[in-house]
Amino acid sequence: MVRYFKSLGLALLLSVGVGTVGTAASFDCNKATTETEIAICNDPELSALDEVMGQAYRLAKISANWMTPQELRNSQKAWLQQRNRCSENFDCLRSSYVQRLEEVSSGVLHINVGRNSASYVYQGEPVSGACPSGTELSDWGQCVSWFRGGPSFRGLSAAGTMAFSYNYVGANAHSCSLSGRADKVNGLWIFQDDSSTCALRIEVGATGLSLNPTPECNNYCGMRAQGAMEQIIEY
Repeated sequence: MVRYFKSLGLALLLSVGVGTVGTAASFDCNKATTETEIAICNDPELSALDEVMGQAYRLAKISANWMTPQELRNSQKAWLQQRNRCSENFDCLRSSYVQRLEEVSSGVLHINVGRNSASYVYQGEPVSGACPSGTELSDWGQCVSWFRGGPSFRGLSAAGTMAFSYNYVGANAHSCSLSGRADKVNGLWIFQDDSSTCALRIEVGATGLSLNPTPECNNYCGMRAQGAMEQIIEY
């Protein structure tokens, strides 16, 4: 699912460089003291949302025409108080950022896509050709339990910056998980992790989402999920 809010302005299309994990735009994480600040700094998606907020708020101060500069400052202070009441609750914090970004940005893009596939967890070998209750005998002769796996991607962008979270669950619950900040560069969203040289190219198309990682991004995947960062996920 892809949703747009307000009109997509020129600012949303500008490239602002390449993002990294682990920093928050509006405050110094080395000086984080409150539960909220620490939670934001410790979670790559929340940290990226804070960076998106920083970009969107700076842009709003010079371009917003739906409120005066004083109204913008007052509403931002009120929002920070509301956000801080979330303490370290992830869902509360993320919802707070999403709501505020829709208020201050000239264009917000929401992406939420996934694809289900059958995955299994190895539960042992059959005894006399039978498997324990709650498991099934697989085609390859092992006892397994089945669950829904596959890739999922969630992203929110404003002012040329995207906060995203990608997850994949495959066989034996081996998984990939990567969250952070991506920036708009020549029509594509680019994530760069300086610590492992993982770079992920995210292309938002008319019919689906394309993820193209460098080999180093396998550092974010379990042994049996190697290569699962590369995906085409239809809407």
